[in-house]
Amino acid sequence: MAAMPTFADRLQQKIHEHSPLCVGVDPSAALLKACGLPDAPEGALEFGKRVLEAADFRIALLKPQSAFFERFGSAGLRALEALVQLAREREVLVLLDGKRGDIDTTAAAYAEGYFSATTTLRVDAITTHCYLGLAALEPFFAAAIAAEGGVFVVVRSSNPEGQGLQTARLANGETVAQSLCREITARNLRQRKDGLGPIGAVVGATCEDADETVAALPHSFVLAPGVGAQGATMRDVLARMPAGRGRVLPNVSRAIVANGSRREDIRTTIVVLQDQARELL
Repeated sequence: MAAMPTFADRLQQKIHEHSPLCVGVDPSAALLKACGLPDAPEGALEFGKRVLEAADFRIALLKPQSAFFERFGSAGLRALEALVQLAREREVLVLLDGKRGDIDTTAAAYAEGYFSATTTLRVDAITTHCYLGLAALEPFFAAAIAAEGGVFVVVRSSNPEGQGLQTARLANGETVAQSLCREITARNLRQRKDGLGPIGAVVGATCEDADETVAALPHSFVLAPGVGAQGATMRDVLARMPAGRGRVLPNVSRAIVANGSRREDIRTTIVVLQDQARELL
């Protein structure tokens, strides 16, 4: 039996086919209201379907925000499962934005929920945070790699509140973000001597130090939130992350309905954003 392509290989192929645009699905109460959908699990699922259908399933990466489904409890999780299954059945890669992070057996249990052969919420990648230390995420890395999946670690977030912690200096003179870049790169190189590895990073498109941060992650895909509603443009991503051509994934969530919430409106917006995102290749 032929080995399954790695997450990095599959994502590179999707980027080549469709552009590096990452499309977020954030069905908040306000967004669902703007779309004429009920603030309920059914509305959240319908919005996700509307986005996928508007794109004709031709996107590199879909990023559902787990919180906007979890807020409905078990019914919301079932809606999330249905959306993820629909996307993956149509060969759309799914990055679940859950920002999980824990230690030991708890981290392994979280990872099992997203990467095991029996889970009903099997995804291609997940976002994590590492306040407990990057090494505490080893169970996530192991589970993802075994399933040919990926993990994106928050390194420099787009929210200003994170800057003080992420740019704090360690005893060796590195900032916390720089230390994470070094450790992530070392882990990717242990997994794969050249090319891109399974451990990506989240680096906000609004961060002033985005250039040096992305340059310090030469073997990682970089998810770049902050485009659209938070003020950054695709040109900002290109200017702030020049070392990331071909591996930076600009993420647009709320802004996909900026020009209207009908399928035709969303389709037009996604096509324009994909054209702009191709400039990052």
